[in-house]
Amino acid sequence: MTETSPLVGAFLRMHRIISRGLNVSIQKCDEYLRKQGIPSEEAAGFPLYVTTLKWITHAHHLTEDEIAFPYFRDKLEAPYARLAEDHQAVARILVKVDTCLPELSSGGVTKLREVLGEFDTLWGPHIKIEEELFTADKLRPVVGMQEQMVLAGRFAKHGQENAGPGPLALPFLFYNLEGTDREAFMMPIPWIVKKVLVPIIWRGKWAPMSPFLLA
Repeated sequence: MTETSPLVGAFLRMHRIISRGLNVSIQKCDEYLRKQGIPSEEAAGFPLYVTTLKWITHAHHLTEDEIAFPYFRDKLEAPYARLAEDHQAVARILVKVDTCLPELSSGGVTKLREVLGEFDTLWGPHIKIEEELFTADKLRPVVGMQEQMVLAGRFAKHGQENAGPGPLALPFLFYNLEGTDREAFMMPIPWIVKKVLVPIIWRGKWAPMSPFLLA
């Protein structure tokens, strides 16, 4: 994958969001294990952050399974069965993430750290396959630039519809990116959402996640 395609760029940014969310969650678990507990100032935000990571990952894979892969199946060669199996494996891991969340209320992160390790082991090789197969050079002959922009919009809409509560999902998406990635991601989003709803009206809902975000 490269940044010269609007569609590929959108998928790369989703991968970066999820990768950072997973890395931060693992790093925080390791920190809490060393400290033998979650600091009080992060106790409310960490479960929100991990839960939102779960929803964002679920939404991204659902978009690939329901829209992206069916669209590309007759246009690009790819190990679609392998990718679908990976998605099913990640879905099972996300269910296990849910079962670990109750222990966070008492400061326990051991089980969650193990499950996030499983996620990490699968995630890296999975996105490597996607990013090597779905490149701008391969898309260009089979999907015109205008169609790519339309598809990117469809994928974004579908993902946001399945990403959990907007007051948590959108800040997670915005603030796990930085620089030009954040600018490109936020560009098509209505100004009232990115200038009023997220930073002002919804801030009280997502503020506990601030220690884990790039806000």
